Amino acid sequence: MSNVPEIFGSMVFNEHVMRERLPKNTFKQLMKTIKEGEPLDLEVANVVAHAMKEWAIEKGATHYTHWFQPLTGITSEKHDGFLDPQPDGRAIMSFSGKELIQGEPDASSFPSGGLRATFEARGYTAWDPTSYAFIKDEVLCIPTAFCSYTGEALDEKTPLLRSMNAIDEQANRALACFGEPKQRVVTTVGAEQEYFLISEEQYEKRTDLILTGRTLFGYSPCKGQELEEHYFGAIRPTVNEFMKELDDELWALGVSAKTKHNEVAPAQHELAPIFTAALTRTCLPWKRCAFWPAITAWCACSTKSRSRASMAAASTTTGQFLLAPRTCLIPATTLRITCASWCSWQALYKQLTTTRSCCA
Repeated sequence: MSNVPEIFGSMVFNEHVMRERLPKNTFKQLMKTIKEGEPLDLEVANVVAHAMKEWAIEKGATHYTHWFQPLTGITSEKHDGFLDPQPDGRAIMSFSGKELIQGEPDASSFPSGGLRATFEARGYTAWDPTSYAFIKDEVLCIPTAFCSYTGEALDEKTPLLRSMNAIDEQANRALACFGEPKQRVVTTVGAEQEYFLISEEQYEKRTDLILTGRTLFGYSPCKGQELEEHYFGAIRPTVNEFMKELDDELWALGVSAKTKHNEVAPAQHELAPIFTAALTRTCLPWKRCAFWPAITAWCACSTKSRSRASMAAASTTTGQFLLAPRTCLIPATTLRITCASWCSWQALYKQLTTTRSCCA
């Protein structure tokens, strides 16, 4: 049985680790940056980078990467080693604040909306200290925003950061109407992940799944919504084994996986984490997708929407699949919930901006 309190967040450079490893003054300054949006000083970044590097090496990491989510629908990363050769033939492990704060990858392979010519393409990654760094496959992954030289967003995180700033600004205008002092407003979100589980052996027999990621032919399953396939039905041993291994990986990354159960369709299941800050929560599904294809001999396929009982994972014509083996894509359910939440905030923003005179 897993020791959950011990493994939870063990691969994450979170606030608890920062408090233990950073000098008090550095920790306080970093917390002001994270919680109050204060500018980050390079000297502070150097101290944080050193502590982060030492912690990562203790966990077995040899490389680091600026980990970001471009508009391709998958995560991107370029691995750089901590290795720093010395003139006398030795080598040390080093990581500077400059390397932590900013990267300059080639952006020519990413969608840009025609913002610049391909041969002039440059992209810049900037460390987002509000998202904790974590270790995956012996690589220190540093969550970053990705933008062009002129500031256009080339990723999913930059628009989210700008949206959160807009919400913070307008929410404080609303609070000012009630005489409340200015304070940081943080949005929260919780995303359910529904998915189908299909054995690799069965998956390899279906050309439509392999080529398109979804079923194109089939027939209604012989079973309907019986108890064994029901929401409250017992989880099958093979599925339960997958879920246990998945939970262990998610908990190590600090993902608060809370609920797991069957869904209404055969072979359909659900994972639900606890509500947390929107920026953290929207990063976590990418982590989730990065791990579960390789955990067991199962193929995990995300579904775009809640399926009816007739939508069997391997035999229906209507099943939607987004995640094929060894592929990392953001769950569509997360996008749906995030978009729905943002529509509500857009309505609030419109209402607030039309009453500017009373709140200014």
